[in-house]
Amino acid sequence: MAYSIALYERLSELLPGHRYPVKRMFGGVVFFLRGHMLVGTFGRGMMVRVSAQDGAEYLKYAGAVPLAGNPKRMQGFLILDESLIDRDDDLELWIARAMAYNTTLVAKER
Repeated sequence: MAYSIALYERLSELLPGHRYPVKRMFGGVVFFLRGHMLVGTFGRGMMVRVSAQDGAEYLKYAGAVPLAGNPKRMQGFLILDESLIDRDDDLELWIARAMAYNTTLVAKER
């Protein structure tokens, strides 16, 4: 699956690689924070990791779907359609949501 180079470039500007390691996954590129997946490119949209509770709420948004076919399998991992991240303010909001959840997780050793 191809991913949006334009989205990758937008994310790279907001999440510089020296602070947010990147790894190719799911046919795209995922940015990490504290050893956990944060956000990434996925097809034409963006993968975002939020809490399971918030994820269930955000699935009500048109353009948000679970990453896995079974939403219980990877709770809190969402794919956002381009329409939810087309403006810079929207993209920054979703990154902030992912960061807020990330800070609740125990940092992983590298």
